[in-house]
Amino acid sequence: MTVAKPLAAGLPLGALLATDRVAGGMHPGLHGTTFGGGPLACAVAIEFLRQLDQLLGNISKLGKYFLGRLEEIQAKHPQIKDVRGLGLMLAIEIDSAETATAIVSDLLAKGILINRTHDTVLRFLPPYIIEKKHVDYVIQALDHALGKPKALTTKVTKESRQRKLKGAIN
Repeated sequence: MTVAKPLAAGLPLGALLATDRVAGGMHPGLHGTTFGGGPLACAVAIEFLRQLDQLLGNISKLGKYFLGRLEEIQAKHPQIKDVRGLGLMLAIEIDSAETATAIVSDLLAKGILINRTHDTVLRFLPPYIIEKKHVDYVIQALDHALGKPKALTTKVTKESRQRKLKGAIN
């Protein structure tokens, strides 16, 4: 199994996990990797793993809080079809790709970086050190973005597309 993303707390580092039997078939020079073992990233990963148990309590607590707040917003805004996630890996599904795109743009303008996947899914992957005040800020911004009239949301999306198209042509 390969692992990477949070392994070195944001520094590029990947690892391969194998059983003793599989590992016994690997010899120096047989397997290489770009992000497999720089000394700085490895030192950070070791320290991160030492801190992980302490972080997990906060991740669980804030993940439940964040999920609950997203469910509150869902009850208020029919554009949200689904709320799901585990820990701090959370997502909401929006009823249209145009609305989802407009929300991402609106949140980005407020300094909130989220990912839009599958056209209509907004994925939240905050850092492990997030605090309750940050969750509340995101919820407030999301509530505001969802409260905009659909015509305005669609207009913003079309204008954004036109600007991108113009930039690509020029």
